[in-house]
Amino acid sequence: MSPVRVLTANIQSGRSASGKTTSEPELAAAFTGVRADVAALQEVDRLQPRSRRIDQVSVIADALDLPHHRFAAALAGDVRWRRSLARPIGQHPGPAYGVALASRYPVIAWFATRLPRVISRLPVWSNGRPRLWVHEPRVAIAAVLDAPGGPVAVANTHLSLLPPVSRQQLRTVLTNTEDLGPRAIVAGDFNLPATTVREVASDWQMPRAATYPADHPVRQIDHILVRGGQARDVQSHRLPISDHRAMSAEVHWT
Repeated sequence: MSPVRVLTANIQSGRSASGKTTSEPELAAAFTGVRADVAALQEVDRLQPRSRRIDQVSVIADALDLPHHRFAAALAGDVRWRRSLARPIGQHPGPAYGVALASRYPVIAWFATRLPRVISRLPVWSNGRPRLWVHEPRVAIAAVLDAPGGPVAVANTHLSLLPPVSRQQLRTVLTNTEDLGPRAIVAGDFNLPATTVREVASDWQMPRAATYPADHPVRQIDHILVRGGQARDVQSHRLPISDHRAMSAEVHWT
């Protein structure tokens, strides 16, 4: 069975390394020289005024020559002013923010789901004073790919900043993806250190690469987990965008 090159990238809404909004050509150029058969993207804007109303997954998928792609919305509307729960999450029709998956191979089936979240407002300390923080909704997108040699399940997600919540969300995504087939990949920004991910995903292979912060990465919060195969040629990519490094690996099936 042919190996699959997987890329995961938190693109930070396409902002440049200096925090500036990128144009469509600049966003596409950010992925020059990157190889991938499957790309898992997080913090993706779709038609957002803050990012020039670009359909960012389409731009990046075209740049990587990945013709099959889909977006799943976590937040809907203009996120500069209001953070509304997206309804629906799959193929949301208007301005939205969320995660996306792109593939070189045809897709047998697509899936999108909301993940467990803390509904209530949470007290946090910010700028020297207490305030209430609304826990951001999180989603996952998955696909069963018609890859050379047989189907492969791939899921992508961006998990909570709260470790107890992100651990539960990761368990949910892993369980759901296992149900899609014996060869599986779960990728994304988990907001969890490698030690915690290894504990939660003990039956999955977890390749290592420091991904955060982008300039001088000292820890890994972006992950590619593999079931039914082995990840080789693991790389960390400093792109011209984002405060994360992207991560890629070539998955060989057993």
